[in-house]
Amino acid sequence: MQDNNYGYKVCYRKIGKSKLKIYIVTNTYDLAAYHIRWYSKHTPKDRETKRPIENVVWLIVPIKTYIEYKRLWRGCPF
Repeated sequence: MQDNNYGYKVCYRKIGKSKLKIYIVTNTYDLAAYHIRWYSKHTPKDRETKRPIENVVWLIVPIKTYIEYKRLWRGCPF
């Protein structure tokens, strides 16, 4: 486990591409790891196109700065 005060981003990258896309933001590393295990077994849908996200690599990226943290949680509904 890693120690991070701001949280983690669960991102995916299509195989053969270099751009990361954020799928969900979590507070703990354990929760981010749980999401990756779940998405590996149950393919989620893209939020914009509603198509299944296939042929991707899931990654956990730590949130490093307070400014990034505030920007990511700005639109959080809860």
